Amino acid sequence: MATLNNLTTNDVVRLYSRRQKPPKLTMAKLNRDTVLIEGDAPALEFLGQFILAHSRAGENQSCHSNLHPKCAGNAWFTIESTVGFYLHKLPCSDGSVLAAKKHKKKRNKQ
Repeated sequence: MATLNNLTTNDVVRLYSRRQKPPKLTMAKLNRDTVLIEGDAPALEFLGQFILAHSRAGENQSCHSNLHPKCAGNAWFTIESTVGFYLHKLPCSDGSVLAAKKHKKKRNKQ
């Protein structure tokens, strides 16, 4: 198995899914501008390792990764979870997802 420093996101998922009790995260909107990320220490460690693995991914690997309670990765969430997360590493040949979203929204208003 790879060391923690060179795990891919798939490695992290595989590593934590082998545990007797895989970690569970709760993610939900608390209010209009705050998202709750809740879990015990192993769940938060899983999330941290997942983000670190994504940040270390080489150029030949995907620039984005996501987990969601209603889609791929739903095993990592509690039933109370209402939102997931989408990681996008820049620079990317497609540019910023947020900038593209804002541009599309602005274009639709016209």
